Amino acid sequence: MQTTIETSADSVSTTPSIKFANASGQPVATSTAVPSQPPSVEFSEGMRTRLTQLAKEATNWQDTAYTTANAGLYLLMQKCFELYKELTDTTDANLKYKKQGLADHMSLKKLDAYQSKPLPQKIIRCVFGDRDRRRISTYNVVLRCMIAEGWAVSDIPAMIAARGGVQEMSLSRKPGSLTSKEKAAEVGTKVSEQVLAKVKNAATDKLIDPEKVGEKFAAVLTQEADGSFSINCIVLSNGAVTTALTAFYAAEQAAAKAAVKAAAAKAAQSAAA
Repeated sequence: MQTTIETSADSVSTTPSIKFANASGQPVATSTAVPSQPPSVEFSEGMRTRLTQLAKEATNWQDTAYTTANAGLYLLMQKCFELYKELTDTTDANLKYKKQGLADHMSLKKLDAYQSKPLPQKIIRCVFGDRDRRRISTYNVVLRCMIAEGWAVSDIPAMIAARGGVQEMSLSRKPGSLTSKEKAAEVGTKVSEQVLAKVKNAATDKLIDPEKVGEKFAAVLTQEADGSFSINCIVLSNGAVTTALTAFYAAEQAAAKAAVKAAAAKAAQSAAA
C-alpha cells in the first residue's frame, strides 16, 4: 500500500512500514516520507544508471560471446544511437541534466580525458570501455555513420547486418571519398609551392640531415601578442605531416564552399534588385 501526502511544496510518496506497539504487541502501520527528486537529480542520475547498465551489458557480451554475438552487438549499437539521439534532442527540457549525467559518469569512471571528445566517441568509450581499442574505433566509425546517414533507431540491427556487419561498415567508403593520405597528397604540391617564411638558426641547424633534403617536417607554432609566430618544435613524422596536410585540405574545402555560397547569395541579391 502507498499513500500520498499533499503539502504546500511538492507532493511526496510515502511507503508504509510496520512497527510493533510495546503494550499490545500488535503491528501498527506507520509511514516514512520519501521526498520526490528534482529533475536535475532524476535525469542526471538516470543517465548515469543507463550508461552503467549498458557498460555491464557490453562487458557481459564481451566476456561470453565476443566473436559470435553479432546480434547482441547490433542491439548495443542501437542503444548507443538512441542515447546519442536523446543527448542531442534540443526540445527536451531535461537535456542539460542528461548531459550532466554523462559528464558525471565519465568523471566517476576516470574518463575526464574524453570530456572534450565528440559525443559519439564519449558514448562508445563509456559503453565499451577500452579493452580493444581497434574495435572501439570501429564502433565509433559505425555510430558516426548512422548519425551522418540519419538512420531510424528501429532499423539499426537490420541495416548493420545488411551492410555486412560493423567491420565492413568501418572499412567502406562513399564513392569519390578520399583517405587522409590521399587528401594530403592532393594538397602536398600546393603547400610545397608556397613559402610563408624561412627559418635558419642554431636551433634548426641541429635538425639538419643531408639525407632528408626535400622531405616535409611538421612544426608547432604559437601566435604571439605582437602578431608574430614562435616555432616551438619541429619533428620529422609522416603521420604528423599527413595530419597537418589533411587539416589544410579540409580548410581549403571549407573556404571553397564558403566562396560558392557567398557568390550564390550575391547573385540572388543582384537578381532581386
